[in-house]
Amino acid sequence: MSRTGTFVLSSLPQARRPAVASVTEFAPNLFRISVFVPESKLQFNHFLVRDDEPLLFHTGLRHMCPEARNAVATVVPPSKLRWISFSHFESDECGALNEWLSAAPQAETACGVVGALVASTISLAVLPAR
Repeated sequence: MSRTGTFVLSSLPQARRPAVASVTEFAPNLFRISVFVPESKLQFNHFLVRDDEPLLFHTGLRHMCPEARNAVATVVPPSKLRWISFSHFESDECGALNEWLSAAPQAETACGVVGALVASTISLAVLPAR
């Protein structure tokens, strides 16, 4: 069963507002949150696991966080996220880490050793990674 929604990006400058976020359930309790930016023809994906301890995989770019958060909220309340994870250290993978950690105070960051070292070494994360 597929569930899809669309959200207009409101935090971007006026010229960039055609970008949209969409939510697709591609397997039971597994969701893709996609943000497509037409002007650059790029799509940014986040993945959400709806569970007793919900997990967000890839935080996305910081300036896209409000729209991604609105999209996540159609599936689970962002404050209920328990795990926030990313595959590697780049701004489109973990640029909005602190915004998500603020939205979900009980959440912990789950990542690899290198990601944890980089995030803590440059003081990116407000909370230590696990």
